[in-house]
Amino acid sequence: MTIRTLCAVLLASGLTACTATNDLTSKPNPNPNPPLWTSSYNVGYTVMANCLAAQPIAGFTGVPRIEPDLATVTMSLNDGTQLNVHFIVRRTAPGTSVVEWRRLLTVGGWEPIDSDARNRADACGGLS
Repeated sequence: MTIRTLCAVLLASGLTACTATNDLTSKPNPNPNPPLWTSSYNVGYTVMANCLAAQPIAGFTGVPRIEPDLATVTMSLNDGTQLNVHFIVRRTAPGTSVVEWRRLLTVGGWEPIDSDARNRADACGGLS
């Protein structure tokens, strides 16, 4: 392998790493990938979204964005940097909602946040 080839490989790897890092802090897309879990609750979607945002999950804080019939609660770092990790809360009927948990991150070590998020949603939905 020549020095030129080695430099090209290292440069490409560096660009890929920068692109992956930008995905961690991008604004939420309501459908970046399939949800990791989905659950229904007998709680209105705005009440559910505010409850999910009120309590930190695995050290992250929640930032709600509530729109008609849909709310997104995005997890953010302590410095306010938003991650591509969030709840999607949809109104299904008066006083009921469906919560989806989505995260783009697939790096090892993120799996515990999934169960923490489910426990938080269950608590907000009155199931625990």
